[in-house]
Amino acid sequence: MSLSQQVHYQQQNSAGRQRVVFLHGSGGGPDTAFMNYFADNCVAAGYEVVRPDFPYWQKVRETDKPRPPNKMPVLVDAIAELLNTLQQDNKPLVLMGKSLGSRVMLRLAEQYKPHALVALGFPFNPPSKPQNSRLEELSMAQTPGLILQGTRDPFSKPLRQQPFNLPANWQLQWLEGADHGFAATKAKSAQTPLIWQQAADAIRGFIA
Repeated sequence: MSLSQQVHYQQQNSAGRQRVVFLHGSGGGPDTAFMNYFADNCVAAGYEVVRPDFPYWQKVRETDKPRPPNKMPVLVDAIAELLNTLQQDNKPLVLMGKSLGSRVMLRLAEQYKPHALVALGFPFNPPSKPQNSRLEELSMAQTPGLILQGTRDPFSKPLRQQPFNLPANWQLQWLEGADHGFAATKAKSAQTPLIWQQAADAIRGFIA
């Protein structure tokens, strides 16, 4: 059995005019409220959405026990094999990723030529090692890209404190008051749905 057959994925609206392959983050998998919300918004806009499990997440499903993510080459190879199968129809492609998923997406972009990239909470700096910047990873892809980032996201705290330059093909939109999962503070929790809607509108406008 090929890797693409082994990879579990969810497919919505297979007749959609474009295919959005939406890669999950490290801790939550593809079935979180966050992933469901943004997938459903893309479906409502007329897109096909595919949400694969990374290999380690398939083990989480099987064992119901937490596992750390696979090494980056394993994650990339798994999604590449899946894309080899999915993209045989040459449907217009968008790659979208949450946190870790956005780092994987960058490593696939030049081979699969999506017309847009969307990063939801890009992990610019590990919170425990803010000196370790991943900003240069954005240069792996020449495709037009959108980053949606919360102003309270600990993975981008250094960017809020010092000047920085993005590659010319990228644009960054800050989500005021949002954390890494685009949630507002507990005291302002009523704003979270508004933040999510703001992000969804930005995605739809960018990939249209």
